[in-house]
Amino acid sequence: MVRTMMRFAGKGCVASLVLAAALLAAPPRTFDGSWQMDAAKSHVSDGRVVTLTIATSDDGIKLTMKTVTTDGKEVTSEFTSKLDGKACDATEGAHKSQITMWFNGPTLNACKEDGPVGDVTSVWKFDLSPDKQTMTMKISHYEPAGDEETLVFTKKASS
Repeated sequence: MVRTMMRFAGKGCVASLVLAAALLAAPPRTFDGSWQMDAAKSHVSDGRVVTLTIATSDDGIKLTMKTVTTDGKEVTSEFTSKLDGKACDATEGAHKSQITMWFNGPTLNACKEDGPVGDVTSVWKFDLSPDKQTMTMKISHYEPAGDEETLVFTKKASS
C-alpha cells in the first residue's frame, strides 16, 4: 500500500511539474493591447510620438510600433519574437534589424541590433504599473552611445 501511494504521489508530482512548465513557457498576456505614448510624461531625444500594439500568443509576442516624427513622417516597425533567445527579423520602415525578446520576471525586455550602418543598437525594458493601465519603456542606446529615453504609455480602451 505504501508503494502504491508513493507511485501515485510520484505521478502527481510529475504532472504538477509538467503543468507548471507549460504555464511558465506561455508568455504573460498582461502587455497585450494598444498603447499610446503620453508625450508630456515621456523623455525622448527627438520629439517623436509612438503608439505600440502588443499581441501575445503561445508562440511569442508580436509588436507593432508606429512612430510619428516631429515633421509628421510616420514609420511603422514590426516583428514577432518567439521568446526562445534567438533573434528575429524586424522591419523598421525601409530597413531591417534583429530583435531578441525575453522576460525577466514581470519585465519584458528586447535587444535591437544588426541594423544598417548608422542604426542604433539599444535595449528596451517594458514595465507595467500595478493597475496594468500604464507602461513605461526605457530605451538604453549602446551603439552609438546616447542618453537613455523614457516613454510612458497609457493603455487604449478596447473597441
